[in-house]
Amino acid sequence: MIAQKWMINRANQDAKPVFIQSQVLESMMENNIASTRLETQEISSTTLEGADVFVLSHETSIGKYPLEATILLAKSIAEAENIFDHEQAFQEARNHSIGEGSKASTSDMLCTTATQIALDNNVDLFICLTTTGKIARFLAKQRPMQTILACSTQSNVVRQVNSSRGVIGYKVPAHNSK
Repeated sequence: MIAQKWMINRANQDAKPVFIQSQVLESMMENNIASTRLETQEISSTTLEGADVFVLSHETSIGKYPLEATILLAKSIAEAENIFDHEQAFQEARNHSIGEGSKASTSDMLCTTATQIALDNNVDLFICLTTTGKIARFLAKQRPMQTILACSTQSNVVRQVNSSRGVIGYKVPAHNSK
């Protein structure tokens, strides 16, 4: 658990999406009753630590109650998201970026500034144009309350950014300037 928390924190600092793949709802493979308190507590805790994606495996592939397991996972994540302190998460990400000083990338500092502006001005949505997904990932690193719409002409970039928390990838047509 401590190692997992450290790895999630480190990946978040580097703006890398965090996938959690384990049998998080193992008890629901055989029982339709509810998951154990420990399982839902672990999902909530991992969500609050900064996980981006949960991957159910046996619960949905060979478990007897795949739909119920998926619904319970979604509800557990939603409950944790409701109490998530976006402002505190932003301050921690901001402090880390500032602490890096000259090692912090321009993209990281740009996204830190954009997030601060969004907080100060009640912005509802981030829209970013990206060819690599880097800006969208650095925005997601800040854990803003707002959704991030990442527009790209590259299908693979759209798929990749969809794995970052709070990011919706959107494919836009390529523009040919003459």
